[in-house]
Amino acid sequence: MLKSSLLFKIRYVLWLFSRRKFKLLYNYFWMYFWEWSEFSSKLFLIRFFPWGVPYPPSIEIEPTTACNLKCTICEHTYWDEKARNMSFEEFKSIVDQFPKLRWIGLTGIGSSFLNKDFLKMVSYVKDKSILVELIDTFNHIDEKTLEQIIDMEVDFYYISIYGTTKETYEKVCVGSNFDKVMNNIKYLIKLKQDRKTRLPILNFHYIVNKQNAHEVIPFLEQVHSLNAKEFQVLFTPLLHPFDEAKDMSIDIPSEKRVEIQNRAKELGIRVIYNDCARLDKPLIKDCTAWLEPFIFATGHVVPCCAGNEANRRGFQKETALGNVFEKSFQEIWNSDRYTKFRKMVHEGKVPVQCSGCSVYKTN
Repeated sequence: MLKSSLLFKIRYVLWLFSRRKFKLLYNYFWMYFWEWSEFSSKLFLIRFFPWGVPYPPSIEIEPTTACNLKCTICEHTYWDEKARNMSFEEFKSIVDQFPKLRWIGLTGIGSSFLNKDFLKMVSYVKDKSILVELIDTFNHIDEKTLEQIIDMEVDFYYISIYGTTKETYEKVCVGSNFDKVMNNIKYLIKLKQDRKTRLPILNFHYIVNKQNAHEVIPFLEQVHSLNAKEFQVLFTPLLHPFDEAKDMSIDIPSEKRVEIQNRAKELGIRVIYNDCARLDKPLIKDCTAWLEPFIFATGHVVPCCAGNEANRRGFQKETALGNVFEKSFQEIWNSDRYTKFRKMVHEGKVPVQCSGCSVYKTN
């Protein structure tokens, strides 16, 4: 039977309750209600009280822009700017400005585990019972690191994989080690089973491109063979087919989606798509993503993560809404610039920061 999202969430809630993790439960229910469907409290608030929007309850922070991989589809491969690690003190200074933080995503255009302070950052937010989501390729971790991830009880973990076979994976993710990645995944699953823990909840992320599109069905079968008790598999085309990678961009045709859904149902796997290529995108006035700001390793504050992966980092910095290493986030959030940005979105106008958005209609 295909795994039910609701059933999975109920089991997760019961698991938290059985371990008396009441603050995490509160944050989870709060965020679930906040995000629930297009008729969420978030959208309602913006629709009817546009000037009374709350301080963001969730944020994303980029711990580093360092990465020694040369993935053919990643903007980082084509950058010429110097890598930067956010220090723990810088990270702490940001988090401490959000006393009611419910959820945090710790990822960015870099490999987080290359920052020596990264696990310390994760531990800091977990000690506050904040829901934590990581996205990682599993190339820069080892067994000891995975044991620490389990010990800290990270909540959600997206494993990004770019191929089902060694040949394809290492062709897309140049400089990677497919065998190491698979061994790390298997070790994490074994750790979860040995310790009888549901955390971290595993999700698998497959970025579809011309180099690996032929392996989407084998990928589902591979995930199933791992017995990972995964929550879902996310298929994503290139969010922004920028010049250097546009020749590798490919959509998933409807007939292929039917094949994927049928096989996923047979295997009992929940599949979702990041449909950035859809033509019937919602209007910008329906956007609520800006209530989850993204903070670069350099401190620049951009409205959300949707502008990333377009290989225009310079533009993002130039049009940033502020820098948390120069002013407090509260000052930035209440500034004329941020206020004008929110007003434009509410009125259905496209701020310059949102030009080329992969999710909402901007032209």
